[in-house]
Amino acid sequence: MIYAFLKKLNKLRVVFWLGVVVLGVVALGIQVQARLREAAANVASLAQMEEIRYPVTALVIEPVVWESWRSYYGQTKAARTQDVTSYVREMVQSVHVQVGDAVKRGDTVVTLLKTDHAVRAQASQTSYEEARLSYNRLLELSKQGGVPQADVDRAYVLMRAAEANAQSSRSTLQRTELKSSIDGVVAARYVEPGEVAEAGRSLVSIVDPSDMEAQLMVSKRDINNIGRDTPVELFIDEVVSRGQVKRLSPEAQAGSGLYPVVVGLAPNSGARPGTYLEGRFLVDRKEGVFVIPSDVVMYRGDRKFVYVVRDDKAGMVEISTGEGRDGRIVVTSGLSAGDQLIVSGNRSLFDGALISKSDLSNP
Repeated sequence: MIYAFLKKLNKLRVVFWLGVVVLGVVALGIQVQARLREAAANVASLAQMEEIRYPVTALVIEPVVWESWRSYYGQTKAARTQDVTSYVREMVQSVHVQVGDAVKRGDTVVTLLKTDHAVRAQASQTSYEEARLSYNRLLELSKQGGVPQADVDRAYVLMRAAEANAQSSRSTLQRTELKSSIDGVVAARYVEPGEVAEAGRSLVSIVDPSDMEAQLMVSKRDINNIGRDTPVELFIDEVVSRGQVKRLSPEAQAGSGLYPVVVGLAPNSGARPGTYLEGRFLVDRKEGVFVIPSDVVMYRGDRKFVYVVRDDKAGMVEISTGEGRDGRIVVTSGLSAGDQLIVSGNRSLFDGALISKSDLSNP
């Protein structure tokens, strides 16, 4: 009985362990299947990720003309001016103009006291008349042999000297009427009636506002690129007009080291004397240059990169750049004509990324 019971117990043990083994195999198989399904899902996910395409906009690179303009500043002034001055030291009798008055060429603007000059002119004229009569009388007598020729010659010399003195006195008298030599506007009045006008002292200043110019101070790096034919844009109170280079100084001003360049203003510029302005000179012009938007350039240290279209992928290209302005920059190396530059959507890209491209015309 005991033997039979033990035998039966051993069989039960064998069955139990066989069950445990079977259950372990089944559990292992379930885990393997789960891992396989997970791996398959990962593979499918990776395949799906590889199919992601980044939407971008591309611009076809074409050579263009690049112009370099440089700005300098100055102040307007009248090209034609006159400082009315006195020829002699004399008292001012009257001033005929006020600041802002329009004058014509030949108008009298200041009158000096002329009494003494009129007396001198009359006396000089009388002396000349007497010398002329004396010469004519001696000339008639010489024809009759009454006087020697030397006396006639001496009388002629005295007559010519008296004539010159009379002309000088008349000229001095005329110069008491100080006149405008240009059409213009009175810009300043420095004298009043009763004051003494010193010889050479400015009494009235006249300017011609129809002929304006500006002096701009240009740096050494640009002066050699500016000539009489250089295009100039002038900005006065946000109004743009064309100017023309009239004169260039070959010598820099002491202290600043800048070169004066005088630019003529267009008649319709609206500038008045003393107006401050900005002048932009075309200092360089290059053809066949590649220009791109500056915001598409990415930086890694000192290196610069952009993305271009390569088939249906994005390709990273290292570039070198030159001058830039107004959101555009010159590319000196790295790009070629016909390259499709990615100008939007590039911040999310990586080298070799699949892209979905739309084109943008070159501005």
